[in-house]
Amino acid sequence: MKPAKLKRHLETKHPDYVKKDWAFFERKGEDYRQQQQRMVSVTSVSAKPHTIGEELLLPAAVDLCEVMVGKDAAAKLRSVPLSNDTIRRRIEDMSNDIKSQLLERLRVSKFAVQLDESTDVSGSAQLIALVRYPWEGRIQEDFLFCQELTGRATGEEIFNVIDMFMETGNVSWENCIAICTDGAAAMTGRKSGVVARAKERNPMMIATHCMLHRQALASKSLSPELHSVLSTVVSVVNHIKCKPLQSCLFGQLCREMGAGQDTLLFHSEVRWLSRGKVLQRVYELRSELCEFIQNDKPTTAALFSDPEWIAQLAYLADVFNLLNDLSLSVQGRYASILEVSDKIKAFRAKTAIWRRRVQNGITDMFPQLTEFLDTNQIPAEIVKNTIGSHLASLGDYFNDYFTDVDTDAWDWVRDPFVAHTSARGLSGKAEEELLDLACDGTLRIRPIRPRSACGLLAFS
Repeated sequence: MKPAKLKRHLETKHPDYVKKDWAFFERKGEDYRQQQQRMVSVTSVSAKPHTIGEELLLPAAVDLCEVMVGKDAAAKLRSVPLSNDTIRRRIEDMSNDIKSQLLERLRVSKFAVQLDESTDVSGSAQLIALVRYPWEGRIQEDFLFCQELTGRATGEEIFNVIDMFMETGNVSWENCIAICTDGAAAMTGRKSGVVARAKERNPMMIATHCMLHRQALASKSLSPELHSVLSTVVSVVNHIKCKPLQSCLFGQLCREMGAGQDTLLFHSEVRWLSRGKVLQRVYELRSELCEFIQNDKPTTAALFSDPEWIAQLAYLADVFNLLNDLSLSVQGRYASILEVSDKIKAFRAKTAIWRRRVQNGITDMFPQLTEFLDTNQIPAEIVKNTIGSHLASLGDYFNDYFTDVDTDAWDWVRDPFVAHTSARGLSGKAEEELLDLACDGTLRIRPIRPRSACGLLAFS
C-alpha cells in the first residue's frame, strides 16, 4: 500500500498508536508472528503416528529379535510392511470393522441416540451422535458418527444426515426408543425440528433435553452484583493473558510472592467447568493481582482490597465449584437418567437449605467464604442478602428447567419387587416377565437382590 494510505489508516483506525516509536511496531509485529506460530503448532496434525512404526518400532524389534532369537527370525520380521499407506489402510479397515459390528448390533437391539451440533476450528458445522444400547447383559455406549453439515444447520438438514446414515446402515427407526438433544430450535422445533421429524418415524420414541445442558443454563443467571464481579474477573484475566509479556511478568511476580500458582486461566462460555476454575484461580491469586494491576487499573485494583467484593468473589468460587462437582458427578459412561435425576433433586433441595443457613449467618457450606470472613473478622451480613438472592434464583431456575424430571414411574427399574404395576413403555411380553420376577419369592428373600435386566436407555 502507498505510504499515504497507510498513514491515513493509522490515524483513523488506530489513533492511540500515532505517536508510538518504531520499536513499538517492531514488538507488535514480533508478537503477531509468534501468535501465528503458536496457532500453526496447535492446529497442525503430525504424521508421526503413521511413521513411528517403520522408523522406530520395527528397527528396535528387529535388533531385539536378532539378539534373543536369531538372524533368521529377524529377517522375517524385516518383511513386515509398515509404510504410511499400509498403516492408513489398516486403520481404515479397523474403523470399518468397528462400524459394521456396531451397526449389526443396532439392527437387532433397541437403542437411544444423543445428538450434538457443534463447530470445529475451521468453522464447519459438525453433527456428533452417540448411541447407547443393551448388549450381553450390560448397557453399552459407543460413538456412532461425526458428519459435516454441508448446508445450513437447520432441523431438516440435521435430520436428513441422521436418516441417511440409518438408511445406509440398514438400521430401523423402530429400534430407536429415545433421543436426547440440547434445547436449540433446530433440535426441538414442533414442526421441523429433529425430534419432531424423528417421532414421525417412531411415535413411541422418548425425547429428552440433555440434563448437563439444562444444568448449565440454570446456573448461568447471576444477580447484577455478582455479574459485575464475574465481569471484572474476566476483564482482569483478559488484560493479563492476552499479552505474552504481561503473562510473563505476572508469573514472575507470583513466584516472587510465593504464590502456589503463577498463571491465570482463560474463561470460556462454551466450557461448563471454565467459570468455576477461573474464579477459583483468581481468588487464590487476588493479592498478586492487586499488586500487579495497581498502575494500569487502579480502580479495579481497589476492588481486590474491598472486603465485600472479595467476599462475593469467594462465594462465586465456592458455589461454582459445587456446580462443577454436580456436573462431573452426573457424567460417566454408565450414568442413567435415574441417578442423574436423584442428584439434581438433591441439589435443588440443598439450595433451599443453604439459603436458610445464610439468612441465619451460617456460611460453613462455602469453605473459602467462611475462611475469608473468619480470618478478617467480617460479619456474614455484608453478603447475606446477595447470597440469599442468588440462591433463591438458582433454586427457581433449577425448578424451571427440571420440571419434567419425574422418575417415580421408573422405580421398578431400581427394584422390580416394588411398584412393578407402574411400569410403562413395555411390551406385553416384557411386562409379563417383569411380573414373574416381582412375584418370585425366592429372589425376594435373597440377601443381595439381583440387578434388574431392564435398563433405561435414555441419555441424561
